[in-house]
Amino acid sequence: MKTPFKTLFVAAAFAMFAVSSCSEKTQENAEATAESAATDAANNTENAVDNAAAATSEAAADVKADMAPEKGDTAVVVNKEADKLVEETNK
Repeated sequence: MKTPFKTLFVAAAFAMFAVSSCSEKTQENAEATAESAATDAANNTENAVDNAAAATSEAAADVKADMAPEKGDTAVVVNKEADKLVEETNK
């Protein structure tokens, strides 16, 4: 049985088309997956930054509330550097 050259050529062309078609689809899927992973990473980073900012803000508010003067406080704070032992003085 003789197979004509034209039939072999058509079969080879179809095989090349099928392989390249699958390769393109695989590449498109890989690109979509990479893009999705990059988007997820960016969103996770943004959420982490937002959470860190909220935690920092909350901690600052807590410190400010703890440091607020209360009734009965008698300490006087002088903003100067101490290079020796700081002594408590009674007025």
